[in-house]
Amino acid sequence: MRVERFPVGPLDNNLYLLTHPGSPDAIVVDPSIASEEVLEEISRRGLRVKRILLTHAHIDHILMVKPFVDATGAPVWLHALDRPLYDRGPDQAAAFGMPWLGSAPIAHAIEDGEEVGTPEIPVRAVHTPGHSPGSVTFVTPEGLISGDVLFRGSVGRTDLPGGDWQVLVRSIRERLFSHPRDTRVLPGHGPETSVGLELRTNPFVGQPALEGA
Repeated sequence: MRVERFPVGPLDNNLYLLTHPGSPDAIVVDPSIASEEVLEEISRRGLRVKRILLTHAHIDHILMVKPFVDATGAPVWLHALDRPLYDRGPDQAAAFGMPWLGSAPIAHAIEDGEEVGTPEIPVRAVHTPGHSPGSVTFVTPEGLISGDVLFRGSVGRTDLPGGDWQVLVRSIRERLFSHPRDTRVLPGHGPETSVGLELRTNPFVGQPALEGA
């Protein structure tokens, strides 16, 4: 399979497009702010989006869900614990001064450990709360799509409603750092990193944090 990263919008969101060589099927992860060009790319390549997976339901990761559903007809999958946040999409948009582009139904509630991909595009969901109650990381053969849980040299903020610092640290150390050290980490913002690099250098959850405790 292939994982393509599309940096979009003013907050440097990463939209991920998952495909398989020789197949028109695709999966979209986090249709973020200002991702119209990705929709054009999907159309240009004749891709058939099978589903739209959401790592969590903060506004910058869900703002383009409705346009993507309208253009592709794909169902939207989200963990149930982030459903209240998703339903407050219009309020989130207003709080950040963004135009609300409309709501799309959630077709499926993702469960921890669930296989959420297709036979040709294997993806497994791992519940990694802390940044939000229903944050999930998508485990693929190409790496961990971590949403706003873990970044290069940083971690997701926990000062928003539903955030929990201790829960976030536990999610990262127990659920992400358990993967081999050469595993790529593909975050919701910014450049990719690896499990090993964050173990060694991350000042919040890696060895420097443990040494400073």
